Amino acid sequence: MLRGDHMKVSVKWHVAATLLGTAVVTGAIGPVGGLWGRLVGSVTHAQEAASLALDGVFTEGQAERGGALYGKQCVVCHGEKLEGGIAPGLTGDDFMKYWTTKSVGEMVEQMMMTMPADDPGKLTPAEAADLAAFILSKNKLPAGQKELATDVAALKQIRIVKSE
Repeated sequence: MLRGDHMKVSVKWHVAATLLGTAVVTGAIGPVGGLWGRLVGSVTHAQEAASLALDGVFTEGQAERGGALYGKQCVVCHGEKLEGGIAPGLTGDDFMKYWTTKSVGEMVEQMMMTMPADDPGKLTPAEAADLAAFILSKNKLPAGQKELATDVAALKQIRIVKSE
């Protein structure tokens, strides 16, 4: 093989290896896996499609309705300022540590199954969504133009993240 031919082959292999490596790292070929996947974490299509509670996923009016309902059904156990009492607090670092990365749908589902403590299962999907809006607002998450849906499956696409 002549020196010029060796250079052509070497450049071709270098280009091919670079393209293949880029395709694997960016996920163009199959799911991200191996060492890179363990380092950066694999992302599912559901996670890519999920919106964040920071995106203004409830309205001020919905949060106000949730606040009125909170005053009637939740304040005795969770406290006037959502600080907790005989039940856990619904604001602050401990609350956000628990709920960060979980979904609004999981929160609504838990409320519907377990609240109020003296009559679990009493909350309607609309009431639970209103309460979730109120709780999110009290955790300094912004209101938007559209109300939270009452469909738990749709709400599971909204991730709770801490407001900075």
